[in-house]
Amino acid sequence: MAVRDGEAESRVIPLEAAPMRRRSVTHSALGLAIALGLGVSFTAQADALVSKDLEQRLATQSTHRVIVTFSDKAQMSRLANLTSQILPMKALPMAGALLTSSQVREVAQWDGVESIYFDAPLKYFNYDAGEITNGHKVHDGIGLSGKGITIAVLDSGVDATHPDLPQGTKVVQNVKLVGDLGIAGASAWVENVPNSDTSSGHGTHVAGTVGGTGAASINDSRRARAHDGIAPGAKLVGLGAGEGLSILYALMGFDYALANREKYGIDIITNSWGSSNSVYDPSNPINKASYEAYRQGMIVAFAAGNDGPAENTLNPYAIVPWVINVGSGTKAKDISNFSSRGVEGDFYKHIDVVAPGSSIISTRAPNTALGQTGLIADVNNPTYTQYYHTLSGTSMATPFVAGAAAVLLEANPDLSPDQIETILMQTASPMNYPYHVVGGGYIDVLAAVDLASKTQGQRSEFLKGITKWSSKGRWVIAADSHSLLSYSGTWSSVADEGTVGGSYKTAKVSKKSVPRVKLAFEGSAAQILYPRDPRGGLADVYVDGKNVGRISFYSTTEDDRNSFPITGLGSGLHHVEIRGVQGNVYFDGSLTEGQLYSTNTVLSETTTRFTGTMGPSAENLEIDEFAFEVGADAITVKAVIGWDGGVDIDFSLVDPDGNEVASGATLNNPEVLEFAVAKPGTYKYLVKGYATVLANYTLDSTVVTAKTTVAP
Repeated sequence: MAVRDGEAESRVIPLEAAPMRRRSVTHSALGLAIALGLGVSFTAQADALVSKDLEQRLATQSTHRVIVTFSDKAQMSRLANLTSQILPMKALPMAGALLTSSQVREVAQWDGVESIYFDAPLKYFNYDAGEITNGHKVHDGIGLSGKGITIAVLDSGVDATHPDLPQGTKVVQNVKLVGDLGIAGASAWVENVPNSDTSSGHGTHVAGTVGGTGAASINDSRRARAHDGIAPGAKLVGLGAGEGLSILYALMGFDYALANREKYGIDIITNSWGSSNSVYDPSNPINKASYEAYRQGMIVAFAAGNDGPAENTLNPYAIVPWVINVGSGTKAKDISNFSSRGVEGDFYKHIDVVAPGSSIISTRAPNTALGQTGLIADVNNPTYTQYYHTLSGTSMATPFVAGAAAVLLEANPDLSPDQIETILMQTASPMNYPYHVVGGGYIDVLAAVDLASKTQGQRSEFLKGITKWSSKGRWVIAADSHSLLSYSGTWSSVADEGTVGGSYKTAKVSKKSVPRVKLAFEGSAAQILYPRDPRGGLADVYVDGKNVGRISFYSTTEDDRNSFPITGLGSGLHHVEIRGVQGNVYFDGSLTEGQLYSTNTVLSETTTRFTGTMGPSAENLEIDEFAFEVGADAITVKAVIGWDGGVDIDFSLVDPDGNEVASGATLNNPEVLEFAVAKPGTYKYLVKGYATVLANYTLDSTVVTAKTTVAP
């Protein structure tokens, strides 16, 4: 069963202080039978990805609240036949369900099931902000307030009885997310709720920061509506999950926003919640939901988390690159001590932009837990105690960025989500901290509006699939000279510094020659890159033998950077052909979700199971060895090891030269590793036990091979 790699605190054992005994393990008759039984090649879908926390529960708990993600949504009805305790999403290919351990294992083997995650609990990240970021200058001087933009606030709820958040005119929809998988799958969302924030108060404070009208502070001598939000002209949709937020409730919020995007014109989703497990996992259901929102043109902002100043503490839902990862700053434009940090040099683990998050005054929901804290005493405005209070956290910084994004969209509605994030980062004020701590710096709304108004929008291209990020993160870039591309016809290379690899390929359609380019890639999306000029012709694009569109290489001026998007494919290996139709044909490479393969390639997997026992040892550390052969056609080795008992088992992979090239050495059970094969030969696993009691373990080793068929 495949398990997603994760991270946890490592334990280092000084080998010189820890004597060990090593044994070369041969299969027992039973072990050999298991290995031979599983060591077969297959091309069908492998077992679904199962989250580590769910794997750990299977042996100790009888039932589990889970999130099942489908690559084939038609399989959702099959899940309904297995259990009545199910909550299917309307827009997302997912369902919450209450399953037994045996049912989890069964569903993981179904075709069309992509992953199963435990419905883990989540947590909220708990006049001045607008002034220090130049937001008030944008309101009062330029007249921009987020008018015409709608922001979904996915949080504990919104008190729409507050004068700054009136239902109907400000909060155009207020939804209470409710559901209980334990009662025959009963679930629903309740719309038009006057107050959906009856226990926490967190969401009401967030809503006021992003778009409160400031009505309760209209007569403030410093400035009329002194405590309005950064986008007081925007509309809000409240998505209230209550205090007991979990992955399922968060997914229900995203599902509602996606299903009702057009009805309410939802442009932005702000999320001041998450967890402390800083693992980059694009397959996590929350990250898949946020990518779908991004793909449909919505801007998604996430709080970085409040686990600073330690590094590698970012919210796992904030580090995927298609969302805006928001850190917290002080009123002095310094970083808040509690704001979570990333990892220096890590491509994904960094803040994008910092916004005010320390001691933020915003709307108060009385009679709630947080509503009783941070009360303000303003002698000139004694009524403020009733309507406003102070909270700190990246929770407070995130809605500020979401509101700033609304102001940018009002200034230029044609901006794409990618452009909004780039503008906010490029115009931020520099801070004296590393990039992984503060990203672009401290937000400057006025500078961002200025750049936004001068930028040519790319929203229409974005919605066609020309996005900065794939659903896995970075696109795999292949220049026109890549060895796995297949050309037919007469092609020549043209040097051009504006292209991907400093050159592009060109060919001409004639009666004797039809130029073609073929490529094969793994994943569900791609982009074909090409230049255009006044001499350009036409080409058709085929995916898996089906015509999906036509490229025009003609432009009145020379234009180096153009993309033809390919979207909506299922997972697996896909074949693309660009076939010349007329005139000059150009090709500058490709962006693919997964890696390229030879155009006559078939992928297959072979899984072998090894078993063993670790027992108490006087030498403290015990090592078992399992050798196996890796052929010349192997591209990846993946392994998962799990065990019973309260012990710690680590393992590593050793290449034919005796080098340890990959390892699973955290405190997790199961441990996982993955390695891109560099050379064939005899590899071996070293299973290392730190056992004080007897423990049985199982190691599943999968070798992925790429086999090239004979060209027809």
